[in-house]
Amino acid sequence: MTLPRRLGRASGDAMPYTNVWESRGVCTRFSGFVTAEDYIRSAEEICADPRFDELRFVIKDLLAIDDHSIDRAAIEPIAAIRYGARYTNPNIYVILLTTDPRLAPLAQPESTSFLRGLYETCAFRDEASARRWLAAQPPLTRLGAVLRP
Repeated sequence: MTLPRRLGRASGDAMPYTNVWESRGVCTRFSGFVTAEDYIRSAEEICADPRFDELRFVIKDLLAIDDHSIDRAAIEPIAAIRYGARYTNPNIYVILLTTDPRLAPLAQPESTSFLRGLYETCAFRDEASARRWLAAQPPLTRLGAVLRP
C-alpha cells in the first residue's frame, strides 16, 4: 500500500518536527531543513487534536534547524489557521524559540500583518528563558471576540 506524499516530501522522508504534548501545552521541536509547509502542517496537527481546547501555550522550537524556507508568503496561511483556532481557544501564549531574525515576523508581527493581535506571542533565544517567562504569565481569559487591537 502506498501512502500519499505529505506536503511535497518524498515518501519515507521523516517530517522535520514532532509535537510533544505537555500538561496544557505543546512544544513543536523542529530539526533539519524546515519548509513553510512543515511549519503550517505542525500547526494544523495541533489545532486538530482534541487537547487543543485546553491548551494554554504552544512553543515552536526552531533552535535545532539547519535552515528553512519560511518566508512572508507563509504568513497568510499561518494567520488563517490562527484565526480559526482563536475562535475555539483564544487563551494561548505562542512562543517562538529561534536565533534567526528572519523568523521574527512570526512572533512580532508588523502592524499590518494578518498575524497581529491573534495570540499573545513572544520570541526567545533559549528554552529556559521562555519557560521562565511563561511561568510568570497569568492565565488568559479571553472570550475570543476581538481579533485585532
